[in-house]
Amino acid sequence: MRLLVTASVALLATLASAQDCTSPQGTRQAFGNFLQCIKEGLDRDYGTYEDEIREHSKKAAATCFASSIEEGNSKDRCVLSVSDLNQVAWDRHGPLRDCSICRTFASGAIKAIKSTPAEDQKCIRTEISKAISREASYCLQKKIPNFAGVPEIPDLEEGSFQFKDSVISSISDHILIQSRLSFCGERKPARASTTRNCLSNPFVGYLDGHCKVLANCDSRLAVGSCAQTIPATRQATCECITEARDDLKHRIASISNVFQDLLSGNRGVAIGSANKVDICVSQIKKQMVTPVNDWVTVIDSALSTCIRNKPAGQNLAMEALLNVGCRKVIADTTGSATSQLKTGFDFVNNLIDAMVQRSGRFCGGSHCLRG
Repeated sequence: MRLLVTASVALLATLASAQDCTSPQGTRQAFGNFLQCIKEGLDRDYGTYEDEIREHSKKAAATCFASSIEEGNSKDRCVLSVSDLNQVAWDRHGPLRDCSICRTFASGAIKAIKSTPAEDQKCIRTEISKAISREASYCLQKKIPNFAGVPEIPDLEEGSFQFKDSVISSISDHILIQSRLSFCGERKPARASTTRNCLSNPFVGYLDGHCKVLANCDSRLAVGSCAQTIPATRQATCECITEARDDLKHRIASISNVFQDLLSGNRGVAIGSANKVDICVSQIKKQMVTPVNDWVTVIDSALSTCIRNKPAGQNLAMEALLNVGCRKVIADTTGSATSQLKTGFDFVNNLIDAMVQRSGRFCGGSHCLRG
């Protein structure tokens, strides 16, 4: 182990001396080295960093939310008690309580994640990472002059398999927190904004271990001609992550409009001219196409390529799930299916928030400057 650490330090020292950010290609290589440094720091003690993000998330919620309606009114904060985080986000008391089919799907997805072998999960992350890289390149070329492209993105979650229960618990907490913020924001936007600002910098020492990894890589690699370039590239990358999140959330939220337009006939399709289910699926898929990715195809391709032992009797394809959803909405005459699917889409948006918050834990911020 000591030999490995010594070799890593020697390698980083060599990389630092070779850093050159005077050209676009040099900057691309230097930022790739920086990302690899973050991965190596995380890999050395993945469990400790996972514990930190989970424990600090709970502490941040306890610090920034009010624990009762009375306290919320007096402090002008959204309400979430610590005991609310003792449940999982997909059980019958959580955000999906009014959507039984959503709970069934979410629980099935969690079981599938837990039973998927490590190599299959890594394959899926690799395939999705390629699509994320395309989104990042598209965004960054608008922010950075002569941008040479995104370097190979290392698999920061490679160590997650041994700690998958902790990772799932952490994501559940994030979903519950984001769900409560969304609920609060619809009713009291100013209160939600105050609570959200608090969560970004809740207490001294917040994610201190992550901040130290970031500071260590900065001190080794953000030097010489890269002293300003690497932090600027990191900031632009984190801005692009946020922008991609907002765009994807907008696309998902707009799917409910597809249902409303289809049922009211606003899509301009004459009755009987085509299968309504096919039209519904097609319109939803269009919502998920960005300038560089068709996300339904990306996800379906990743699952098809990477999952070697498909669950018997289950179709994991996104298009199949969309088909089921469209059939339910079209066959429903009470409006409950549309309402349940809106609940499902809200949950997906909160999941996206949770995943972006997780992926942005090495973006740094004001919390890394405290204490």
